[in-house]
Amino acid sequence: MNINDLCWIAMSYIFSPDASISYQKKISTSIPKRMRVCTNIAKEAQKQNVNPVLAVALAYHESRFSYPISKAGAKGPLGVITKYHCNKEPCDLTKAGVYALKKYLKRTKNTCDAIAQYNSNLDAHCQQDTPATHYAHSVLDMYYELKLFNQKTCYSKPIK
Repeated sequence: MNINDLCWIAMSYIFSPDASISYQKKISTSIPKRMRVCTNIAKEAQKQNVNPVLAVALAYHESRFSYPISKAGAKGPLGVITKYHCNKEPCDLTKAGVYALKKYLKRTKNTCDAIAQYNSNLDAHCQQDTPATHYAHSVLDMYYELKLFNQKTCYSKPIK
């Protein structure tokens, strides 16, 4: 799947059919910027040899491709805690987020555990019933939605 297709598919999930007209107008004006953020994440993931679909799914869950700051201090489209993932200022939040994901994937060799640890801490694992596990499952659900979007095989074969 090419990056533009991936990001357009991800953008389609931002619009809820039940959303108000005012919400849809507000979101529609931000689509070009969100699209650029999404494509930058996918390109950076490719550069760092990280699955771009997984990186985009993570960014979708973290920020819907915007630049928020969470109560915990996570910043940018991938929700980076700069004190852990940035060596210098100014910090490229996209590079830092993709690198953090890569680091956790390499450390655990288990995608679900890596995402749980990305969200929580190094002790998080998907075998536990914790918020980090639920977060990881939400990201993986989006990953499969993006990866299998509009493919007949996703309806005839179980996901492994």
